[in-house]
Parts: sequence; C-alpha cells; structure tokens
Amino acid sequence: MNSPAARGILRHFSPAWYASVMGTGGLANVLFLLGGHSALLKWAATALWVLNTVLFLLLIGPWVARWVYHFDQVLVDLKHPLMSNFFITMPAGCVILGTNFFLIGKTYFSPGFLLGLGFVLWIAGAVLAFAFAVYGMYNLMAAESIGPDPINFAWLMTPVVNIVVPLLGKYLVGGLAGSNPSLAALINLIDIAFYGIGMILFIIMAVFVTNRLILHKMPPAMAAPTFWVLLGPVGVGTIALLGLAGASKTLGLISATDVFGMLSLTFWGFGLWAFALTAVITIKYIKSGGVPFSLSWWAFIFPLAAYTMASLEIYNYTRVPLVLWYAAALAALLAVLWAATFIKTLTGTLNGRLLSPPPAPAPARKPAK
Repeated sequence: MNSPAARGILRHFSPAWYASVMGTGGLANVLFLLGGHSALLKWAATALWVLNTVLFLLLIGPWVARWVYHFDQVLVDLKHPLMSNFFITMPAGCVILGTNFFLIGKTYFSPGFLLGLGFVLWIAGAVLAFAFAVYGMYNLMAAESIGPDPINFAWLMTPVVNIVVPLLGKYLVGGLAGSNPSLAALINLIDIAFYGIGMILFIIMAVFVTNRLILHKMPPAMAAPTFWVLLGPVGVGTIALLGLAGASKTLGLISATDVFGMLSLTFWGFGLWAFALTAVITIKYIKSGGVPFSLSWWAFIFPLAAYTMASLEIYNYTRVPLVLWYAAALAALLAVLWAATFIKTLTGTLNGRLLSPPPAPAPARKPAK
C-alpha cells in the first residue's frame, strides 16, 4: 500500500463492503436449510460458505488498516448521517460467518473448534454492534441539522445487526448448556438484551424513516435497494426470537415456547406486506429508468435472505406446504439477485470502478422554511 493508487484505494475503502459477507453468508445458509436431501444445494451452500470465508479474510485487512492509516477519513464517514450506517456491516459479517461455520461447517470441524471460533466471532460482533449502535444514535442527535436527503431504510441497518447477534449466540448456548451452564446463561441473557435493543430501535427508526418517505419526495434510484432493508428486522426478528425461546427453554428459564412461536408468526406475517411493498417500489424504480449499480445492491441480498430463512423456520413450525413453496420462490429470487450482484461487484472491482473514490456526498441540510 505504498503507491499513491493503493493509498487512494485504502483511504476510500467503503465500509459497505462487508454487506457482501452478510449477503453471501445468508444465501449459503438458505441453500443449506432448503437442501434437505439435495446434494447439489448442499454443495452450493458449502461452496458459498468457503467463498464467504475468503471474502471475510480479504476484507478484514483493508478494513482494519483504514482505521490505522486513514482515521481522518474514517471519522468523516462516521459523522455522515448515511455512510455511518454501513460500518455496522462488519460486525454483522462476523456473526453471519459464525453461523455458516456452525450450520454448514459442523461436518468438517470439531465441536470444540466451532465453539472457540464462534465465541470469538460472537464477542467481536456483539462489542462492535453495540459500539456502532450507541455512536450512530449519538451522531444523529449531536448533528446540528439533518435534512430528508440522507434518510432512508439504510438507517434500519443498526437495528438489524443488533438482532443478528443472537443468531450466533444460540449455537453457543446449545454447545455450552451441558458443560458450562453459567456461561451459556450469560450468553443467552446478552442475546436477549441485543434482541431488545434491535427490535425497539427498529420500531423507532422505522417510524422516523417512513415519515420522511411519506412527507418528502422519493430518494434517487441509487437508494432503491435500501427499501429491502425493511425485510431485515422482520426476517432476523422472527428467526432470533424462535432461537432465543429454544435456548431459554434448554436452560430451564421457560417451560414452553408456544407464545414466542405465535409472536414470531406475527412478525413473519408483517413481512408479507413488507415484501410486497418493496417489490412494488423496486418495480417503480426499474420502470423509471432502472437502478444504477453500486455496493448498495447488496442491500437486496441479506434482508431477503433473512426473510427467506424466516419463512423456512415458519414452515418448520407450522408445516403448511404453501409456506415452503413461498420460501422456495424467495430462495430462487435471492439466488438470481445474488448472482447478478456478485458478478457486477467482481466486474466493478476488477475494472477499478468500485475502488475509486466515491463522489462527494451531498451536504445534509434541512429544507428552507
């Protein structure tokens, strides 16, 4: 990183890159859960898990180095009301990669290795998710003025990632419940706290963002993928609640999970409306000239993956065949969107477009009265 070009790439390395780890890991889990007895889907899931591990390791170097060598630019991004939301994709990537190892890698690694790696990734994800969540809200409150332009559903990424933390924690609880119940209980308690942080922040921020979208003009086409972030808290909230209920029952904290199962059904039901809305809005943008490619396209992937996994969980809970077909259709759409986004990302990386400095963001200001 001694050449001017390399230093420029590092200085402007986008914090949104880890959304690719979230999306690739999410698709890997979906294919594995949907695979059943399909060797092809299981093979595809395994290949995506390996790819996701490589992506995580490739990105960790420049992500950390940027904090060391270009902290001034990091601060600029952290203080921006829109760009700051993407830093939290890194801790989310830690958690999602951990779930890949527990779900797909369990046939390749020992339980001890999985618990050790999972614990490290869970700690990193939880600490960074909490830090960015606190700073993100403080940054918004401390800003002198924020107009409607930088406000969109990307603001829901912080709630999403806090709800993601329990997805990995449930595997740690299951692995430690017999050998170290006190540590398992502590992890479960922290997971519950993160679920509360994420869901309450989701309610607060969703109202705020929806109000902006209703009262002001729609954001530019570049922001179209961010509408899909709405599916993230719905999908992850459904999966995490079922996982927390199961882990709490294993630890003897609750005797039945029926109430939590019914509550999860209501979250998933809201997702039916959210998915229809995001699809209609996306079609509107496509008809109006299309959605130009950028790293924001990865916002199509993980939220849809989370909602697809939630649909599979709901099928396992209700055993209604139509839900399984619905999940399979979502998975097919997810695979197509992931392939298109991955190919465009790879092309944009190889030709340098995604490694070039982004255009200066528009100043965030309130409209004149």
